[in-house]
Amino acid sequence: MAVLLLLLAFVLFLWGREAWIHQRALRALPIRIHVNGSRGKSSVTRLIAAALREAGITTVAKTTGSTARLILPDGSEEPIIRIATPNICEQIGVLDRARRAGARAMVMECMAVRPDLQKVCEEHVMRSTIGVVTNIRPDHLDVMGPTVDDVAVALSSTLPRKGVAILGDDRYADTYSAVAQARGSVFVVARPTDVEPSAMEGFSYIEHEENVATTLAVTRRLGVADEIALRGMYRVVPDVGALTRSLMQHKGCPIEFFNIFAANDLESTITIWEKLGLGSGGKSAAVALLNLRGDRIDRSLQFVEAVDTTIRADYYCLVGDFPETVLRRFEAKVGHERLLPLSKAGPEAIFDSIVDACGGAAGEGGARVAGIGNIGGLGHKILSYVAANGGETC
Repeated sequence: MAVLLLLLAFVLFLWGREAWIHQRALRALPIRIHVNGSRGKSSVTRLIAAALREAGITTVAKTTGSTARLILPDGSEEPIIRIATPNICEQIGVLDRARRAGARAMVMECMAVRPDLQKVCEEHVMRSTIGVVTNIRPDHLDVMGPTVDDVAVALSSTLPRKGVAILGDDRYADTYSAVAQARGSVFVVARPTDVEPSAMEGFSYIEHEENVATTLAVTRRLGVADEIALRGMYRVVPDVGALTRSLMQHKGCPIEFFNIFAANDLESTITIWEKLGLGSGGKSAAVALLNLRGDRIDRSLQFVEAVDTTIRADYYCLVGDFPETVLRRFEAKVGHERLLPLSKAGPEAIFDSIVDACGGAAGEGGARVAGIGNIGGLGHKILSYVAANGGETC
């Protein structure tokens, strides 16, 4: 009995100490920005942090996107090292790290998917002064669904109390306005039309107007001039999952490669596909490189319905993990002659097959290859291969 009482006392001491450390960190960080949403969370987190640094506000940021990163006040980055599976409790340690770094602002990407854990992240961990929801898309419907409206409700759980709520998707303005009002928060809708077209010319990679508009909505609330905020954004180091365009050569064939892997829901992929003007009919052969996941067959089947309609290409290259049933659906939609089912092939073999399939078209104008579907696993290897083989981002 004595041993059990000692153990209980020790556990209570640890809990109390962690709670004290957490409260001390919150008091030391007057600006706490919680970034949630379906797409663009990592990009917006990085943009906000860079804009605040440029304004002279000591800022720490944490992303949990394609690769989790801690971004320090000087803009340098550290990987988030985990000895077990990701756990939202790590956010408490990050807040204290920001306090120890002398930060005034903490920009945190929400790392939870389950609606109950999103609520815990906000109400018990972050307690944000500014809550951001970038957009609402039909993603993670198995957890937050079954409908997109359900996703909107789930994401709204990270809006702050008596703070500022910023939404980058005006389709749900009425819903979010009501939630913000109930929590005593000021509500702001960020719109792409708020961004001058010339403002997008300063980025070294392909950034979305929606992300920039959302970031400017944050910086304006904090009194940062647009020209200062944009200057900081232009210096941002993009997340590995950011939309980029790279030029490379493979077997003498010029390839224009677009990294769209991180836009892994269909709606986001179609939006980017149309924005970039990808598709068949040009001098270069258009190739949709789909990295599929065996545990997300529903998403794979959504892409089946999109090929040759909203996602048009000359060839469709299937890689990653997909069952025979998914392959047969793709074959029925586009035929064997335009389908490259490579499954477990490595990056070099994938590009070999793409160049061989494109044939004369590749010899004339090269190939435009867009990586879509999922960035995990093989997606990262493909990006590393592009970078290691002369893929110059432009």
